[in-house]
Amino acid sequence: MRISIPKPQLLKSLQMVEHAVNDRSALPILANVLLETNDKELILTATDLDVGIQCRFPLTLPTETGAVALPARKLATIIRELPEELVVLEAKKNHTATVQCGTSSFRIPGLPAEDFPTLPVRPEEGKSIIAQAALKALITQTAHAMSSEETRFILNGALLTIQKNDLVVVATDGRRLAVARAPLTVKGELPLHVVVPAKTIRELGRLLQDDAPDDVSLALLKDHQLAFSFGAATVITRLIEGQFPQYEKVIPPVAKHKVTADRQALIDAIRRASLMTTATSQAVVFELEEKRVIVSKESAELGSSREELPVHYTGERTTMAFNPEFWLDVLKVLETTDVAIEISGPERPAVIRQPEFTYVVLPMKVA
Repeated sequence: MRISIPKPQLLKSLQMVEHAVNDRSALPILANVLLETNDKELILTATDLDVGIQCRFPLTLPTETGAVALPARKLATIIRELPEELVVLEAKKNHTATVQCGTSSFRIPGLPAEDFPTLPVRPEEGKSIIAQAALKALITQTAHAMSSEETRFILNGALLTIQKNDLVVVATDGRRLAVARAPLTVKGELPLHVVVPAKTIRELGRLLQDDAPDDVSLALLKDHQLAFSFGAATVITRLIEGQFPQYEKVIPPVAKHKVTADRQALIDAIRRASLMTTATSQAVVFELEEKRVIVSKESAELGSSREELPVHYTGERTTMAFNPEFWLDVLKVLETTDVAIEISGPERPAVIRQPEFTYVVLPMKVA
């Protein structure tokens, strides 16, 4: 195997796949990236057996076909430090590779390509397709609500389901719920109702681009796996098995009263109040009155904070308490200048309800 490739292109491809590498696995091969060449392209693959990322890059210079598995982190570090010139990578029969660029030369011991796990083949038919920017937006709007607790493993990911001609993404940790939807470009023949692990959701959020022209295809694979393909990249993930909660039943009916505030001003006030929270006292208090909200926090250990904001609100005087992070997470990903929050009472969920997005957050009890 022998390839010649510009350093920036090789480094970009390595950076796309190296997040799927598992350095701590009992299987040494999982700390490696598989490099394969054919007459037209270089294929890089990394996997931790739960999620696999593959990147294909077209080659314009003459190549010698072959394959080798090389230590992913070390290879990426070496390529990152090379000058901005042509990189020549050659793999020998003893699975050792040489990397040459300018006056620099490295020798890297590898492993046989045959030892590397084989990723499942993507089907060419029955795929659903969505714009890359749309899927990235769905992930951005919902990923923050995924759970990280091990007690309810089914919540350690996001539900992806197709409803009519829309892709719906849902995430919840039991105390907040985020639901976002966007239209599909093509609706596949097979129904889709799967829970994708949090790691995969985060990797997709990293790899997807807002301005990329390529669509994303979603295809169900054998052995309860799902493939996302876009541009030069393919992400293949195992799915979480189990019954995701019936989230529709959690969303309250439209409330009578709303508080409408400047989104950035509300972010700033909540962030400042959160400076007074502790691990044992996280709740920030919101006192709603006509035309104003008072955001406050009092802590015996740290002191107190109080800030008044002008808002549009004509309901009854209400005092509620929330985990400030639950509001900061969602307010940061919204794009509207103002935000409207439905209020039903101090012990009832608060709701942000937009045309393609719904967010529900439970209040906290304050002694």
